[in-house]
Amino acid sequence: MNFDANGLFNPENKFWMFMDKIMNLCVIGFLWFLFSLPVVTAGAATTALFSYTLRMTQNEEGYIFKSFWNSFRENFVRSTMLWLCVAGIGLFLAVDLYACQFLPFGTSVRLGVRIVLASIGFVYFLTVLYVFPLTSAFSISFKKTVMDALIMSVGNLYVSVTIVVIYGIFAVVSWFVPVLFMVWFALASYFASHFYHSVFQRYMPEDEENSNNSW
Repeated sequence: MNFDANGLFNPENKFWMFMDKIMNLCVIGFLWFLFSLPVVTAGAATTALFSYTLRMTQNEEGYIFKSFWNSFRENFVRSTMLWLCVAGIGLFLAVDLYACQFLPFGTSVRLGVRIVLASIGFVYFLTVLYVFPLTSAFSISFKKTVMDALIMSVGNLYVSVTIVVIYGIFAVVSWFVPVLFMVWFALASYFASHFYHSVFQRYMPEDEENSNNSW
């Protein structure tokens, strides 16, 4: 067997290309965390993260900070509005579920209300999974973003469940190594972005495939 030292240190070597992607994901994860610290900017930061990871699946990511900042700035208003709505609805559902135990009705009625709220919460959760990736990929209205996220998440349930599993696995990893949770989130988002991309492609007319998306 001949050992090719030049091939080993070639930047086009698959190993170094893989390591480059890992390092980029680490950086984008820290950028996401940093820009999410004010909390109210978490939606825009998440949109910027997905803007990068979606491009990454097509090997079109470009410069990390420039790509992240451009998406953060351009989608700030829409992403922030979505984030505030997502957080508000999530809080409302959580409070309602908690309040069910205090309803002045029988156990069966309270159980029925919990089941209804849990079902609504499940659909809400699936919709939220698609909201920010959609915002990063398409320049569409607030209402259309929410409606498309709902349709795509429920209409591609097996893909949505796969994405949930991906984030679930990395959530477990984050439990054991919490100090790097932002890196695990970026890695999970990268793997999930492959599935998001496949779903988005199904809903794009062929003549608009290259003109209406940002990745």
